[in-house]
Amino acid sequence: MNIRDTHSELYTPIYDMFLMGTFGEYEQEHLAGFVEINDSTKDYKVDDLSGLGPWDQTDEATAGEVEDPVLGYPKTYTPLKYTKTFQASFEAVDDDEYALLKKTAMAEEMGTGARDQVQRLAFGVLINGFTATTNSPDGQYLYDVDHPKNREETGVTYDNLLTGAFSHDSLEDAETQITANLFTMAGIPLPPPKEIVLYHPPALRGPVQRVLSERAMERPSTTMRDINRFVGKGTKYSYKPVESVYLGSALGGSNTAWYMVFKQYGYFKVIWRQRPHYVSWVDYSIEAYNYKGRMRLAAGCDNWRGSFASTGL
Repeated sequence: MNIRDTHSELYTPIYDMFLMGTFGEYEQEHLAGFVEINDSTKDYKVDDLSGLGPWDQTDEATAGEVEDPVLGYPKTYTPLKYTKTFQASFEAVDDDEYALLKKTAMAEEMGTGARDQVQRLAFGVLINGFTATTNSPDGQYLYDVDHPKNREETGVTYDNLLTGAFSHDSLEDAETQITANLFTMAGIPLPPPKEIVLYHPPALRGPVQRVLSERAMERPSTTMRDINRFVGKGTKYSYKPVESVYLGSALGGSNTAWYMVFKQYGYFKVIWRQRPHYVSWVDYSIEAYNYKGRMRLAAGCDNWRGSFASTGL
């Protein structure tokens, strides 16, 4: 029986299994700070709308003032398609009944490549946050000194661009800056994040560990045994340090930049239109079985309030 026409359909589920096995084999560091959303629409839209401000004092027998919400800066995520294809010729299958099965190594490698692409997309949002206005819906850099309060009160601005190399003192300054700038569009202080994801490249592994290690009871680089405020109950925030090679200079990032991301706000997103999977077909013009790995996704940030960062310089 000639089963050429069914070979591609037969093996697609097997290749899906191998692809997803390597796709999820290692920790994907971006998931510490990004929310994943499955969406079936062409574009995923986030409409930013302010809440109401503080209540007004109202005199007896008066209705009080009516306040309308303020429109913020909407964000549209448009998933893009990413693919990779491999082939098995008719002749290879004619000569070796296991030819298609031997392609599993390629399926595994493609799972690794898919994971790599997702990581690059997600961390690219952070890396480009100092230079690309496309990463922030308000038209500013994602990390900037003058984010407008809202569309109507542009004269009031907030600053989420930190300064200085990572250290105990710069982290202390960062906490002060967060408190002074983390307000809603209506001017109400946002609740402090329960956990801050501290993203950093491998080059900052030592400084980060020296400050945030549970054993680092003393401040680094001091001789008077000063207290390390970031150990135990010395700080109002809980830190989760996350190191990623995708943030380093070897992959287009920086060896000095560090990022504080507040995942609980849900502003950093990976929108999945289609998770990694295979489609297959027979190309009779060249007599080959084709297996295409494909996925559709977008990564971005829809509100600068989800992160503060420093170039480390």
